Amino acid sequence: MRLSSNLKHHIWRAAMRATPFPIFAKARDSGYWQRHWKEKQHANEFGGYAASTPLKKWFARQVIALQPASILELGCNVGANLREMNALAPSAILYGIELNDRAIKYGIDSVVGNNAQLIQGSMADAKLLMQQRGIGEVDVVFSSAAAMHCDDSIFAAAKDAALSLAKKAIVHLEFNAWSPADLYNWRNWRSSFVSDRWIRDYAGEYRGHPRVDRIETLGVPLDINFMDNIGRVMVSDVTGLVIVHLKDAVPPAG
Repeated sequence: MRLSSNLKHHIWRAAMRATPFPIFAKARDSGYWQRHWKEKQHANEFGGYAASTPLKKWFARQVIALQPASILELGCNVGANLREMNALAPSAILYGIELNDRAIKYGIDSVVGNNAQLIQGSMADAKLLMQQRGIGEVDVVFSSAAAMHCDDSIFAAAKDAALSLAKKAIVHLEFNAWSPADLYNWRNWRSSFVSDRWIRDYAGEYRGHPRVDRIETLGVPLDINFMDNIGRVMVSDVTGLVIVHLKDAVPPAG
């Protein structure tokens, strides 16, 4: 009998809970995880991603406080963040880029309807995907627990696209490193294990760029955050909110 990827995932988690450290696991490369999110993610998970949570509502308030007229989410899954933002700012034009076409269909059918345009593709290709639709800029580009699933080359392309597209700000609610120890320990952890999380210093990724005016960092309130286990280590997908405020002018292409 061939097990579904969703069942294998639950069996793996149960096995990891029973051991002090998951020392027998083997690290997966980025290609494996990109295929997982594009093709193998089980449809049973979409309902959980669609849920309206205090964290999503809190995050939506932070983005809408920037007063954007247009917003692009990188890695939008079923569009639940965009739904929360639409509820706060119905006139804002909303876009989402997502690898998984089944997640897009679920989002259109059950989450955002016609209130957001969901586009199939990689966040690394965000600039091209938007240009193909005649969109050269948006006020805010953001990601939420999505960039952490991408390796450094994909994130670098997504960051360049965000800097080309965003007029007001780039926002990341992600697995953020608050100290050198965070970065060192979690980078070593993912390189030796099955984790699909790439931790980053998101503020450091943008510091010193000529388009950046200032960078704001916020901790996520603990009482609304979520944690899960990798083995007996408890982790949260998102540990920091980073708002990169941009200077007005978007540099010309080329």
